[in-house]
Amino acid sequence: MEQHDDAYDRRQVIIDRMLAEALHPVDDYRLPSHDALPEDMRKAVDQLLAKAEAQRMRRLTYEDLEEALPPRDVTSEDLEAIFWILSEHGIAIEDGDAA
Repeated sequence: MEQHDDAYDRRQVIIDRMLAEALHPVDDYRLPSHDALPEDMRKAVDQLLAKAEAQRMRRLTYEDLEEALPPRDVTSEDLEAIFWILSEHGIAIEDGDAA
């Protein structure tokens, strides 16, 4: 049987909610903009954007994401906002090697 870590569980919560919302959209719900994020989350997004730009990559890994996240419990809403903002810049977070 396969073991899952906390990061996997957090990602799965986001995926499950996004699938549920795709089936039953909430019209008045909007993800926060970069400016609306808490300061530590803005720094994480900025760090990920800078890494992608420096490496001229459009894909980062979940390891890159974990390194950028602040040392606090990150909510699924925070992660969803990060994924959304990165996708607006054409950057995806994927399993495995970014190369």
